[in-house]
This record gives sequence, structure tokens and C-alpha cells, in this order.
Amino acid sequence: MVLCYVFQGSDPRLQTCRGKLQNRRSKLNQEINKELMLRTGAENLFNATNNKRMKEQVSLELQFVNSNLTLLKEQLSELNSSVEVYQGKGSKGSIPMIPLGLKETKEINFREPFKVIK
Repeated sequence: MVLCYVFQGSDPRLQTCRGKLQNRRSKLNQEINKELMLRTGAENLFNATNNKRMKEQVSLELQFVNSNLTLLKEQLSELNSSVEVYQGKGSKGSIPMIPLGLKETKEINFREPFKVIK
């Protein structure tokens, strides 16, 4: 039997905003897959049974599973469309830097800023 302990801060994926986003996406996808399996099983049971009362119960369960699926898919699409996760909490709405080619840059004199002020 192998035990694996993950301490807070030891997993580098958990330290970044993208890692947190990916973990949340992964959990949502797992929940969606679980609900899809529940829906498949409920549909199979609905088709297999002839009992009217059982069909009503399964129909109610199908409605519940479908509403959960809709909610989870909305959460996932909201998470996928979120831009602030990539920018982090500390960013001030800055514009991303665009790399320029070497010929498009200007020569900068670095001696001026480093002069000793008397």
C-alpha cells in the first residue's frame, strides 16, 4: 500500500492561477462525467422497466440529473470564458506587452539613469 501526501505548496501546479483554473476545470469535468453516467443509467432503467411508479421516479431523477448537468456546464463555460484568472488578483488591467523585432527597437542610453546625483 502506497500513501501519497501532498503538502500545501509542494505541488507547483497549485501555486499558479492557471494551475488553480486547471484543477477547477478537472473537477467540473469529473462531476459532468459522473452526471452523464447517472443519466445513462437512469435512461436505461426507464427504458427497461414497465412499472408505472418506477418510471415516474426515474423520470424525476432524470430531470434532476439534467438540471445538474446544465448547471455544471454553465459553470464550466463561465470558467473557460474568465479572463481575470489568467491576470491574477494583483494585476491592474495592464496591456500585455507585444514583442518587437530587433530592427523595430531604438537604442537606449543606460548611462543617464545610472549617473550619480551630487
